Amino acid sequence: MKKNIFVIILSMLVVIGITVGVSYAFFNYTKTGGANVIKVGRVDFISNQTKTINLSNAYPIDPTEPGIMNDDTQVGTYELTIVGDTDYKRGIEYLISVTDANITTSNGITVPVSMDISVTNLGTENANYFTAREEKNASIYKKLIGDAIIGDQMLLVGFIKKNTTAGTVEGINGKITIKAYFDANKIEVGNHKDNELISNKTVLTLAEWNSLQTKGVSFKIKVEANEGIWVKQSLDDIIRVKNLNTTTNQPIMDNVASEFVSASTGINFGAVSSDTNGKGVYMRAGTENDAYPIVYYRGAVTDNNVLFADKCWKAVRTTDTGGVKLIYNGESTVNNTYNDVDLDNNKYNILTNTANLEFNNSDKTWTVSITESPYSFEFSFNIVDNDEYIFYATKNNSPGSGGISLYKNGTQLLSSGFSSNTEANISQNCGSLTSSDSIRFTFNGGGFSENNPGIIKIKMVKRNASSQVACNTTYNDAVISVNNNTAFKFNLNSDSPAYNGYMYGDVYTHNYSGLAPAGTYYGSSFTYSNGEYTLTNTSTTKDGTHHYSCNSTNAEGKCSTIRYYYYDNYYINLTGGDGVEEALVKMNTNTTNSNAKTQIDSWYASNMTSVTNKLEDTIWCNDRSIGKANGWSTTGSWGNNYSDYALLYGAYERSNNASNTSIVKNRPSLACANINDAFTVSNGNGNRKLIYPVALLTEDEMVLAGGLVGISSTFYLNNLTSYWSMSPSTVSEFGSYVFCVSGDPINEYESSLTKSLRPSVSLKQGLPVKQGTGTANDPYVIDD
Repeated sequence: MKKNIFVIILSMLVVIGITVGVSYAFFNYTKTGGANVIKVGRVDFISNQTKTINLSNAYPIDPTEPGIMNDDTQVGTYELTIVGDTDYKRGIEYLISVTDANITTSNGITVPVSMDISVTNLGTENANYFTAREEKNASIYKKLIGDAIIGDQMLLVGFIKKNTTAGTVEGINGKITIKAYFDANKIEVGNHKDNELISNKTVLTLAEWNSLQTKGVSFKIKVEANEGIWVKQSLDDIIRVKNLNTTTNQPIMDNVASEFVSASTGINFGAVSSDTNGKGVYMRAGTENDAYPIVYYRGAVTDNNVLFADKCWKAVRTTDTGGVKLIYNGESTVNNTYNDVDLDNNKYNILTNTANLEFNNSDKTWTVSITESPYSFEFSFNIVDNDEYIFYATKNNSPGSGGISLYKNGTQLLSSGFSSNTEANISQNCGSLTSSDSIRFTFNGGGFSENNPGIIKIKMVKRNASSQVACNTTYNDAVISVNNNTAFKFNLNSDSPAYNGYMYGDVYTHNYSGLAPAGTYYGSSFTYSNGEYTLTNTSTTKDGTHHYSCNSTNAEGKCSTIRYYYYDNYYINLTGGDGVEEALVKMNTNTTNSNAKTQIDSWYASNMTSVTNKLEDTIWCNDRSIGKANGWSTTGSWGNNYSDYALLYGAYERSNNASNTSIVKNRPSLACANINDAFTVSNGNGNRKLIYPVALLTEDEMVLAGGLVGISSTFYLNNLTSYWSMSPSTVSEFGSYVFCVSGDPINEYESSLTKSLRPSVSLKQGLPVKQGTGTANDPYVIDD
């Protein structure tokens, strides 16, 4: 739903005529507004206030040295003084454009005039003041050659945010300076030359200058001062300015000490996010010189809520192509707020007033003082304006009492009573009323006297409602539902390394042989010919270099199907001359959808296809490269039942101790090691195996966001349910394991266990934000 919003634009059209020695300015003020969405440059935004912006004392100044003129000498300087309104709610944005700037000479030749625009005295940039988005400094200086910036191509020259220091809102005054001068290269226009101007000459004499002024030099300059919320042109820009280093005007780097980062080396990704280990927005070290540096949210942030496709999302990070990755955060809700208005007496059309109630202007009520008993009366009326209304009636603290009734068009809405010796209040929502609807109030009571009069007051209140689309804060519904099911298996089985894949290929099922016969031979390798394996380098000891077996005591070891033992007596069967390396490759081919992918695709097809054009085809990484192969390698460690996937953040290793719980973690990485594991739709940087641009977050992205394996953490990806990531962790004799956020820590679970799904999509770079501040009650709204 869209807000009722009002925008005030103060436009100034400046037409300046110059005569000898004297300059004049003529200003036409044009005020426009209403419930509009306006476009300023490339920025879409909606203001929700109607405030006056004061631009005063706009006047031209004569040239400081009206003598010899050249390219660097100003023809005239024109200053517009800005007075910042102290009653704005969300900020003021100042913009300027040159709609026309030229000289028309006597023979009709138009010569463009160069323009410089600068902003001064707006104060030093701080948390409450920003200057131009292009320059981010306190004194912008732009040179506009001729009509380089015209019409609606506005140049942002300043922005003042709301300042609530000490409970006050402070305006900031400033000045826009416009300098006009000739460009010698523009004097000759086409094949024509103005005889009054000397071509190929960069210096004009004072006489030439005075003569030229009589030919008519004009400038049309438009200044806009917009009261409203200022947002960048896109969500990715908003994220980049959320936590700026005051020296570099870039987001805080994650490898340096800063607010909420106590270590001099930056964030410690071997620990959870906290007030001393990262909370806010950070730039990924090593990407600062990229075309689109990676910026991400971390910790218990509450200002990364996004409303897109009528659904709520959490912004996670930007991508290397400038987009913004989002994670689904439940369905949106609508919060209604009311600013009820008491009616003036001219809004009532009185039909019956048997008690002669009189209108009290101080509290906008119809009032009667009852001094006799028994007493009854009727008060009926119509409302002039069509709208929604609530009826209110009150009685003072007096001995009297009585019964009351309220009717709408003869139908009783309320039957109640006023008790004695108490103040009594009743209300009734009357719903929508038109001028033809009648409201009737009746009273029957007693116990009143002149010494103890009963004061009864009646009024109607217009419901002045506004609706705000909001997002949940509890995350209860932040998992997808397909056919009323919100818990899914990553894969239906878990007894193969293949089942760690978002898509997978051949399945090599785990088998258990029990104790092999004494004297069984194992080979370190094999040869294969005519459909038959032959073991090589055989031994009766099964160890880290002897994995292959024909399950035979025959030392020659010939078989058509060979066993590969990866731990103890657990093995997979191999055929066709394949060894374990070939098997791992075949398991990682992308031919069959995982259950997770099937459910995600089904949800997307039902909910998101209409906004596919707003999403970028970025990479979702299901990294299946092995970091510690153990028994899954012909040279791996024997006796360790875990083989660990590399994971994107680097080496994830289990120690060889009995508990297998010691973990070493390196910095998270957002690279994807193998193109086969980089899931995309049509993007050639990936495998092109997706139907839709949607998948799951990786474990690395969850670590960047502030989580950690096995350790509880307060970070924005917490959920009251456990949900899958896209990252496999280990494979053992018990099955294939995938990482998931489990309440608050990140943990590993067998892929066949039931967990939830939270889809991830990536917005295209540059999508405008219509409104919002990122909170749950005021999310960033992406126009879909």
